[in-house]
Formats: sequence, structure tokens, C-alpha cells
Amino acid sequence: MWRLRTMLAGDDGAGRRALPAGEFLHPVPLAALALLAVNDHALKGSGLLPAWVTGKLSDAMGFVFFPLLSTAVADTAALAVARLGAPVDFSLRRWKLALAIAGTLGLMVAIKLCPAAAAAVAAALGAAGFHAAVVVDPTDLFTAPAAVVAWWVGAAEIRRVPLGRIEVLERAWRRDRTPPAAGLRDVPGGDALARALERYFATGEGAAEVDAELARLRRAPAVATR
Repeated sequence: MWRLRTMLAGDDGAGRRALPAGEFLHPVPLAALALLAVNDHALKGSGLLPAWVTGKLSDAMGFVFFPLLSTAVADTAALAVARLGAPVDFSLRRWKLALAIAGTLGLMVAIKLCPAAAAAVAAALGAAGFHAAVVVDPTDLFTAPAAVVAWWVGAAEIRRVPLGRIEVLERAWRRDRTPPAAGLRDVPGGDALARALERYFATGEGAAEVDAELARLRRAPAVATR
């Protein structure tokens, strides 16, 4: 019965999933990335703005978009692994967002306080084809509060994308490693739902059938009273 309640907890259609990288496709991080590019390639050295302003602007924009880029890349990779059959959760979670922000803060502290770390990051960027000067400047850490914007965007994405009932069930399955239809045949009227789920997980088809069976069980008195 717990598993059935877990399935019924989803909403917005049986097959609805969270989209990996949705947080990075939000207008705020995309605008931050665009502003960073304009700042680094046009404003710096142009004399239009003081050097300290362009320097701090780059760091602030990095705090906004880099945590979201990190979670987007990680979850897109996790999606590829999940499609190979591995029980991994590829949707954005608050703990992933917090870890990405903490990692960004840690990286910035290292390169702004340690010349060796700054040189290593500059070398890595150069090897990847991005030639950028990494300046050791502890005052750049005053831009760290901009990471709050990354948290706001990520948390808004988590709230915006409701998970469908199948996705909720898949999360539970990944967590405890039991078959998605386990125990459903012991629930009155659950046999048809078990068959629909087995078909869905085997072929990827039949989400509407799963939704119809779930709706039927929602209306069944036997489910409501157990």
C-alpha cells in the first residue's frame, strides 16, 4: 500500500518527468553567461567601466551561472546512465543544488587566495581552448552572495516541474531497488496496474494506460480505506 500511495503522489500526468538542464536554460543564468561574455570580451580594457567593476562583475556572474551549469551537466550525464538501465536519479534536487553552490564557493576561495590554484585553473581553461586570466584577488570573494541567485533559480525550477506518477514511482524504485510493480497484485484491483507498469518499463509505451489505472484506483473505496 505504501508503494501505491507513492505512485499516487505524483501529478500532471503519469509520464511527466523533470527535464535535466532546465535550471540552466532559465533566462537568469543564460543572461549571466551572456553578460560575462560581453564583460570579458568587450568591457574589460575598454575604459567604459573601471577595472574593479569589470573584475567583480565577471566573478558575480560566475557565481550565478556556474552552479546551475554544474547541476545541468551532472544530471544530463545521469540521464544517459539511467537510459542504460542504472537506477540513478537525474532530476534536480536541493542537495545537488547546495553541493554545486558549495563547490563553486570552494573553487573560488581556492583560486582567489592561492596562486597555485589560480595557475592550475588557468592552465585547465587554456587546455580546453578558453584563454582567460585568473587573478588572485581576495576582494573578489565579496561577490559570493550572488550565489543566492543560483539557489533561487534552482529552487524555482524544482517547484516549477511537477513529477508525474511514474517518475515518482521510479524514484522510489531507484532508492530501494525493488521492481516498480512489486506488491501491486496484493492490492485489490492492482493487477491491471501492475501489467500496465510492466509494459511501460519494458517498452516506454502506455503512460496513458498507467494514468487511467491509477485514476481508477484513486476512485476505488478499497484503496481509500486501506
